[in-house]
Amino acid sequence: MDSVVRFLNGRSVNGFSHGVRVALFGGVALLSLAVSACACQRPEWETPEPRTPVVAEASDEGRQAMQGFQKPAGIEVGLFAAEPDVANMVAIYVDLQGRVWVCESFRQKVGIEDNRGHEHWLDDDLAARTVEDRYAYIQKHIPNATRLYTENDDRIRLLIDEDGDHVADRATVFADHFNEVVSGTGAGVLAYRDQVYYTCIPDLWMLVDEDSDGVADSRRSLHYGFGVRFAFRGHDMHGLTIGPDGRLYFSIGDRGYNVETMDGQGENPESGAVFRCELDGSRLEVFASGLRNPQELAFDDFGNLFTGDNNSDSGDQARWVHVVQGGDSGWRMAYQYLPDRGPFNREKIWHPAHPGQPAYIVPPIVNFADGPSGLTYYPGTGLGDEYLGRFFLCDFRGQASNSGIRSFRLEPKGASFEMVDATQPFWNILATDADFGPDGALYVADWVHGWDGLDKGRIYRFSNPEAAESEIVRETQQLLNNGMEMTDEVVLVRLLGHQDKRVRQEAQFELARRNALEALDGVARHGHTLLARVHAIWGIGQIARRDIRLDEISETLSELMTDRQSEVRAQACSLVGDLRDRTYAAQLQDRVLDAEPRVRYFAALAVGRLEYPAALPAVLRLLEENADQDVVLRHAGIMALRGIAIEDRGAVRGLAQHPSLSVRIAATVALRKIEDSGVAEFLNDADPLVVVEAARAIHDMPIVEAWPNLAALIERPSEDDALMRRVLSVSYQLGGQEQAESLAVFAAETPNEAWAIEAINLLAYWPEGIGRDRVLGMWRPVEARDAAIARDALNRHLSAILSRGGAVADRAIDVAGALGIEAIIPSLRERVADGDLAGASRAAALRALAQLKADGLEAVLLEAISASSPELRSAAADLLVGISPENAIPALAKAMTSESLLERQAAYASLARCGLPAAHELIKAAGTKLVAGEIPADTQLDVIEALSALPNGSGDALMEGYRATMPNDDALAEYRATLAGGSADRGGRLFYERTSLSCVRCHTIGAIGGQVGPNLSRIGLDKEREYLLQAIVHPNAAIAKGFEGVIVQTIDGSTLAGIVRTENDTTLELLTADGNIVSVAQEDIDAIVPGKSSMPEDLIKHLSPMELRDLIEFLADQKTDPADTAAHGE
Repeated sequence: MDSVVRFLNGRSVNGFSHGVRVALFGGVALLSLAVSACACQRPEWETPEPRTPVVAEASDEGRQAMQGFQKPAGIEVGLFAAEPDVANMVAIYVDLQGRVWVCESFRQKVGIEDNRGHEHWLDDDLAARTVEDRYAYIQKHIPNATRLYTENDDRIRLLIDEDGDHVADRATVFADHFNEVVSGTGAGVLAYRDQVYYTCIPDLWMLVDEDSDGVADSRRSLHYGFGVRFAFRGHDMHGLTIGPDGRLYFSIGDRGYNVETMDGQGENPESGAVFRCELDGSRLEVFASGLRNPQELAFDDFGNLFTGDNNSDSGDQARWVHVVQGGDSGWRMAYQYLPDRGPFNREKIWHPAHPGQPAYIVPPIVNFADGPSGLTYYPGTGLGDEYLGRFFLCDFRGQASNSGIRSFRLEPKGASFEMVDATQPFWNILATDADFGPDGALYVADWVHGWDGLDKGRIYRFSNPEAAESEIVRETQQLLNNGMEMTDEVVLVRLLGHQDKRVRQEAQFELARRNALEALDGVARHGHTLLARVHAIWGIGQIARRDIRLDEISETLSELMTDRQSEVRAQACSLVGDLRDRTYAAQLQDRVLDAEPRVRYFAALAVGRLEYPAALPAVLRLLEENADQDVVLRHAGIMALRGIAIEDRGAVRGLAQHPSLSVRIAATVALRKIEDSGVAEFLNDADPLVVVEAARAIHDMPIVEAWPNLAALIERPSEDDALMRRVLSVSYQLGGQEQAESLAVFAAETPNEAWAIEAINLLAYWPEGIGRDRVLGMWRPVEARDAAIARDALNRHLSAILSRGGAVADRAIDVAGALGIEAIIPSLRERVADGDLAGASRAAALRALAQLKADGLEAVLLEAISASSPELRSAAADLLVGISPENAIPALAKAMTSESLLERQAAYASLARCGLPAAHELIKAAGTKLVAGEIPADTQLDVIEALSALPNGSGDALMEGYRATMPNDDALAEYRATLAGGSADRGGRLFYERTSLSCVRCHTIGAIGGQVGPNLSRIGLDKEREYLLQAIVHPNAAIAKGFEGVIVQTIDGSTLAGIVRTENDTTLELLTADGNIVSVAQEDIDAIVPGKSSMPEDLIKHLSPMELRDLIEFLADQKTDPADTAAHGE
């Protein structure tokens, strides 16, 4: 157990233990004191003065772009603000006075970094647990970071329309100097009363303008410790909103956090989360976790919280999430760096609810959108009643032509919801955020183009002129502008039933500030509208949380819990749980079995928060009756069991014998949530769903005390991939002779080839150790161990493993050679000589002989270079280069003209490694042929690479001669050698797995990928290789049809915008935003302003020439109609 002692220093939360840790970053020891350390004192980082941001000059581009917007009938659009008043807008907020607050970012890729461009520090990032850890490894890898990462700034802009013409007249920099080395994107702002809240990693800031001049006079960090990792750009702190309970809610992407919370759950470096606290910053708590990048949050009229969560660029889809208290959405940051995204894809975590899905997660309502960004909910007035109950979600795809704002409604479905009536009302705008103003208009922030910012920005105002003239809209604006401080209590009570959500909420908050318990009590009991009653209950909760006046509301709560309206019962149960008062516990038991699922949900959550064991029978009945059908209701039952287990662990552990499968699954997850080792008992369950759920809990959290129980399952293997991967993983983590023996036996006996290879791999890592967990990708380092243990275990079962043949035997041979198992040498000689074996298998045996330094190796190699298999010949020649290079030269010279592409390419790579003059001359001779155009297209790049590797620049003259043959006007000339000769298999791995490329973020092949860019399923049929090369190297020169947006200016001064449909010498046809086809005579066109591709222009920087060749080969190989592969990947 020595290898797992590091996990026993304290109690872990979400897979990571509290306690003292020492993390090593390349010799730099970083002491992490977990929660207590991060909360003591905020460090003062050395931060030079930033330079003033450079913003683009004013232009008419913003007004021209409006011509291309798609918008509903009756809606008008105006330009509220543009550069130079705003630029690079990440988020906006329109306050109750109509002032627009803007988050501007000028540090993208110059301080706000991304692991995709810094693979060299990935292990350090995965190991980081505090902001201080991140600071330390930045300094290690970027010695000049204190200058480089602080040169640019993020800031808050304030825009004010002073004359009421719907155009900003005044713009001030409200606050800046958010440019510390560890600062993230300032991605959330909210102004309320005298405070301005700002989320900018690593802090939640509160700023105050004390003299009302539009500039902050003071700032204070309410909480520090967010963003312990870099992860991806944009995965920052955001989502600021005030909930119906009067608390401040905000979110963070999967950059993790290590903050002090009232519930002690503030350390999680692995996922995004939603937090809430009081407006003064007190009582911070984690509300939900397991999110990837929940950029914005929005509440509906009844206090339900939602977010759009982004996909991981691996063929998974973005998600519309019902954010429930205590919910875990299942994402872990380390999944991003597993080629297949690990459990997220393997176990279909990102899919909506379906049988067999992990039970510890709360799955999304639906897969929706591609780049969910800004989010808002229609407040009830401004655009018209047809928008009541609608959400507005920005879908950011990198370019305006396929981006915009989606809208939809939700309808109740059990304890949760389903999406209905989804539309795209506002389109052809690269919207990052949207918010409703007190005037009823929708304000939209336009990023303009791309992913990094052009130092431009526009805010558009979409409005309904007819609705704006209505009395209700004017009244709403006046009420919100003036505030409620001087409003009579009788009026406030009436306003609790107002049509506009913001008015209702402000009236509620004012009554709560006045401690108007009697007035709220009356509305809660006898209000004329349901919404008024609900707001009154929320107001009572605000007072009770602040003043703890529970005796004054006990009768009211008891009455409300049995009210005839189910929503009132539900909200009353929610309040009881929030206050954690057991006075109402007995009544909760009845509500747990209420006829309405929503009431059951809130009642069960309340039981969990009250930690009330007496409610166990009711909770068990709820779970049995639900039978795992309603996953949100199941979650509430799990949270109830979690709370009960805190008081009485034995009661929940004992559920291992309960006859209901649903109860046993829920109990397993409940014990997982408190990291109780009693979950090991559930590994003995007769149902595989329970067993794998227990395995997830034990392995993933981790619950180290139960690891031996999980490892023991290797003796009775299952067919469940999720289970067996974890069994193998903990067997390796535990170490020791018993586990090594078990892994070797398993490799010999399991019929599953992938599992057998994984068991062999784990034995290979025995003497080396590993840093990342093999299932989750998380940083769980295992030190190097005695190689003899793995060597002896593998040796004992090697004969049985080799008898399996194929990839398993090949991998066993590789590992046997690496571990020094000399007993295998005779068998290896036989395999090398066996002409019936596949060439790759014979080559693997040959390489193992070389690793073992077998006697007579040179003779074996000399014989192998004459074999019939090109794989074997290539391997033999390459190995000869290392031990007898002079004997390798003739074989390599012959291989240069082989009919086998593999052999020809391998020959040049081997020659480049050989230091003999004869090898250099062969390369130069090939270089001469290259200049003369006599090298086949599929090996030209290999010759180029070999020439570049020659010592002392001896190949430079030939390379210059080759370049001289290239046409001066050919932008692709230097890349043309990549057009042929690639490996489609390797290219496929680049397309699907290379994080720095993220091809599947935007493109679909078959059924896998995103919808941002063109579907590439048949690109090999539709396009030549040259087109593919151009699209990668110069994306703006080859924008796919249907994605090239343009603005056309005619000679009569009019402007048209749309997507080019067709073009010839006489006519240009545009598909306009409203779906119409417009033809423009070429002679009438004065100018065309082309749009840009959203494909990253620097993609080529992330590809070596060899990798570019492989990617082109893979794309050229895609020749299947998408309709024929609709079920692929399911």
